[in-house]
Amino acid sequence: MKKIIITLLFVNLLISEAYTIENIKIYDETISELPVTITKPKNINANLIGIIGGKGIQNKSGVSKNYLYRYKDSFVENGIAFYLFPNENSKIKASYKIRASKERINRIEKLVNYISNINDKPIFIIGFSRGSVDTGIYGKKNPKSISGIILASGIYKNNSNKAKNYSMDKIIGNKINVDTLVVHHEKDLCPVTQFRFAKKFYDKLNIKNKKLLKFTDGTGTGRECGPYHHHGYEGIEQKVANEIAKWINEK
Repeated sequence: MKKIIITLLFVNLLISEAYTIENIKIYDETISELPVTITKPKNINANLIGIIGGKGIQNKSGVSKNYLYRYKDSFVENGIAFYLFPNENSKIKASYKIRASKERINRIEKLVNYISNINDKPIFIIGFSRGSVDTGIYGKKNPKSISGIILASGIYKNNSNKAKNYSMDKIIGNKINVDTLVVHHEKDLCPVTQFRFAKKFYDKLNIKNKKLLKFTDGTGTGRECGPYHHHGYEGIEQKVANEIAKWINEK
């Protein structure tokens, strides 16, 4: 029989008595050899699976410079349980090909099933940057298992030989059967995530329940495709998280 090991790390009482943030790690071999880090409030309104970009989560601690990791508590403060999705193991890097693989999508489904078995609240998936590939494919193939997807600084234009088939127009096209939130900064200068391509994708998306959150303020002090630039919502991280949480909680 498969064993799921749950480790309670700590409970941190926030200044507001309305929320208790609980940090847990679960070990489930069908999801990953690495732990799934869960950060949740005392009273859960919804569940959010976070899939970061770049090489993905490759460490047991679940630590990353990615926006989703750094501001996961902001979602929790809005009553949303946050699940950080890891790579299959510490040796694997989340390339475009791996993100689009059947094995990875199946692992996401295992996590969705785990969540649905522990509470009856709606489940959403948010993919940041390259994480939009996993999120888009899962939403396209398994729309009935979740309540919505969020594409944050997603991949909308990619002409490289290795990645040209992994943009949202190729993965999702103009139709998907799940509520979709597109989150993007108008000054995103990363070549594969420029706003004009995101807007073009959004305008062509032929679904009833879609929304575009666009931002113009903030700063850009780091690399154009890095976490400390408009691509990673530098300077407006909290604002972006609150707006995403509002969309989730209104569902």
